[in-house]
Amino acid sequence: MKTTLRMAALVVLITALVSPALQAQTDLSDRLTVTSNVWKKGLSPSTNLTDVEPTNTLKVESPGQVNTHSIANSPRRSPFDVDKYYPRRGTENFFNVYLGLNNWLEDGDLPNSDKLYSLLPINSWYVGLNFDNISHLLGPLYLDWGIGASFLDYAFENTRVSVDKVDDAVVFSERNDITGRKSKINVGYLNVHFVPTISFGRYRDFRVGFGVYGGYRISSNTKMKYDDASGDKQKDKMSDSFHINPFKYGFRGQIGWDFMDLFFNYDLTEFFDEDKTAPRLTPVTFGIIF
Repeated sequence: MKTTLRMAALVVLITALVSPALQAQTDLSDRLTVTSNVWKKGLSPSTNLTDVEPTNTLKVESPGQVNTHSIANSPRRSPFDVDKYYPRRGTENFFNVYLGLNNWLEDGDLPNSDKLYSLLPINSWYVGLNFDNISHLLGPLYLDWGIGASFLDYAFENTRVSVDKVDDAVVFSERNDITGRKSKINVGYLNVHFVPTISFGRYRDFRVGFGVYGGYRISSNTKMKYDDASGDKQKDKMSDSFHINPFKYGFRGQIGWDFMDLFFNYDLTEFFDEDKTAPRLTPVTFGIIF
């Protein structure tokens, strides 16, 4: 009998202790709102949860208290994301500015300094304005193509050089009666280019391309700045074809990473008309695309 009474008392005591804990747990469950961007298998929301919007925040509400915890989740780039210039599909159009330096080769080498047509590369600028397009072809293969205008300065190392056009020749001469400050040839072209390009790397934002380009001459002139025998500053400018080849074409290479691209142009045509008596010069250009 005593044993039965003791067991009954123990059951009553355990019930009295456990019931408040169960009630508190039920109340907490009913008031718990979980919002997350990851749903684990087997997890189900409270019956009072009516609106679920995945975010990076875990919010726990209880009577008189609200706790909010942010879950760090740094954005990750997809392995198929590429730079804005190289779309995942379709064609992107944009406007680019090209800046570079010019030189030319004679028989595959730079002309010696004692040649009157030897250039000063640091003053021989290339400026291009292009409407460019990037078309996705297949996988990592793209086509970089576009149209634009370019303006090239060929600044002579010898600032007293004069360039003159005669019937069937181009004549370079040195003027000894002046103090030269600048002498150069300026040429403008309309251009097109087609450069197949492969984009690769972890995020496919490193790219290499090799293709062709062509141009048509739209302007050409010579310019000299000098001090005459009296010390007065003078400037001579003459516009003419100077037997410069009206068409040009060649190979073009490009290499880029993220937002920066470098380009290299190698003309397959000579600068001056091959049928005229003139130095056999092949222009080359190296620069950056903005």
